[in-house]
Amino acid sequence: MSMFADPYEQFLLDYLVTKLDNGSNTRRALLLYSEQITRETNFKKRLMAAIKDMEIGKHKLEAILHKHKFLNSFQFSLVVNSTSTIDGLRLVLSFKKANSNLLLKMINPIFVPLSIVIGTFYALILYLDMLQKDLIQLKKMNPDVEQFLGIPKYFTYEIAYTGLGISIFVTAFIFFGYVYCEKYKPAWLYKVFKTQAFSDGRFMFRILNGMLSAGISFHKTSLILSKDYFKEGLRPFFYELADIINRNKKLFIVFEKYNFPAIITADIKLSELSKTSFSEVTKSLYQTCDTMYEKNINYMVLQWKFMFWMVAMLVTVIIGSDIINLVISTFTFKTLYK
Repeated sequence: MSMFADPYEQFLLDYLVTKLDNGSNTRRALLLYSEQITRETNFKKRLMAAIKDMEIGKHKLEAILHKHKFLNSFQFSLVVNSTSTIDGLRLVLSFKKANSNLLLKMINPIFVPLSIVIGTFYALILYLDMLQKDLIQLKKMNPDVEQFLGIPKYFTYEIAYTGLGISIFVTAFIFFGYVYCEKYKPAWLYKVFKTQAFSDGRFMFRILNGMLSAGISFHKTSLILSKDYFKEGLRPFFYELADIINRNKKLFIVFEKYNFPAIITADIKLSELSKTSFSEVTKSLYQTCDTMYEKNINYMVLQWKFMFWMVAMLVTVIIGSDIINLVISTFTFKTLYK
């Protein structure tokens, strides 16, 4: 979920869990950890401030870790509501490396070919500037030069700038539209892009399973996630989930409302009919999401590659070949009329 500026910060929670398991003194363990850091980094300063707070002894370990930003609000909620601090920290560690954002998967199949299209139209604009200058000189040699060169009708600034504008708009729309919807309006994505739902589900159902397995009730888990879930667009989903649980209604209704794939809603509906425990349901669901994501993402990437690289190839080949032909024709004309 986050990147660590200091390599020591990445291993702090793992180290704490190990020491708590061994029954070590937490303050002493952190002092030993700080002694391994030779440079006066920002992380070391925060760590030393946390150790001083432990000396005072007014706050619990999780509160001190949250105060000094070793735990974010969401992670702090997980620890506070777990049966013990060590169970909560283990829960945090189990989610640390998850990521549902698919932007990296889009770079080669979508953004690279779109960048080529943008570059092609920009190259056309640059060539039109050169062509206009050449035509001024060539018309002095022969007024009918344009007929000789056979300049394509679409070789105009209007079309070149329109093509450049549209390609930039499409690229920006896909990038910023995805970033916005992925964070704030995931239900919009789920309606047309089921792979995103499986990607989010791999993380979301693991969190639900981890919290339920840690002894937190489903209702309380939903309330916690409705306030602190890292993806803001799913916080209303968890709020509605908590409300449905409180009113003893069917859970699958909320999942259908947020456009989760039918395989997920059907699994939830079946589990409610068979009265399966929520912990077992969430475990089954994150396994389903893992499987469906792996099956779908490669197919989606192939689709993207075929569509966007085909467009890039057509635009580049058509415009590029016409530019090359004009360059050859211009050179030939200059040679004939020297």
